[in-house]
Amino acid sequence: MNRFGSLLQLYRAEEGMTQQQLADFSAMSVRAIRDLERGRAERPRRDTVRMLADALRLKAERREVFERAARPCPDIDRSELMDLRLVPRESEYEYATMLLEALSTDSGDGDWAEALNDMAKQNWRLVTVDRGVAFLERRLDQA
Repeated sequence: MNRFGSLLQLYRAEEGMTQQQLADFSAMSVRAIRDLERGRAERPRRDTVRMLADALRLKAERREVFERAARPCPDIDRSELMDLRLVPRESEYEYATMLLEALSTDSGDGDWAEALNDMAKQNWRLVTVDRGVAFLERRLDQA
């Protein structure tokens, strides 16, 4: 595993995200995430790194280290990567998905708008809807 892959896996795990959730929130494929984490794709493109950093909600210090780890440069010391565990996370989120097609008034589940309103009452925030799937998030301290 390369340093970028290790860091990606660490940050994803700290956020409590699965590879599928990270793929969904970054608009990438699960296979791409897996390949990056395993070091099969050693030189991610700049926009790929940006999309992952956004999906992981990395703040300035962690984002900078994440972006540097994606570039091939021998000046990053392994001890620097170990120290990243000491950089605190500013926020913690949990993620959920909801298949909107499964919600219909015929089935007695109500409609998707009602379901999303119920989720909002539980502090869930709608991030996006893609191909009939709603992606939601909420801060753990608001759960």
